[in-house]
Amino acid sequence: MKKQIRYGVFETNSSSVHSLTIVSKEEFERFKNGEMVLDRWGERLVEAPTKTETDYDEYETYDNLGGGEYETFIQNYKTKNGDEIVAFGFYGHD
Repeated sequence: MKKQIRYGVFETNSSSVHSLTIVSKEEFERFKNGEMVLDRWGERLVEAPTKTETDYDEYETYDNLGGGEYETFIQNYKTKNGDEIVAFGFYGHD
C-alpha cells in the first residue's frame, strides 16, 4: 500500500466527522458573543453575516456548534510566548 503525505491537511479513512479550529482567545469570545461565525467551507471564523444575508447555512454559530448531532470540545491553552488560544470543534459519526 502506497502512503501519501499531504501537509496542512487532516484526513482519516473513516466515516466519522472531525472538526478542529484554533483561534485567539479574543476571536473565540467574539464567536461566543455571536459577532463571528464558523465558515463551514473555509473552516475559519469570519464576521457574522447580516440578517439580510441568506446564505446562513454556510455558517456554524457557537450555540449550534456540531449541529446537535456531534460531541463538541473546547480547550483553552497558553503558548510559550504567553498568547492565549482556544482549540474547539466537534466529532462523531455521520
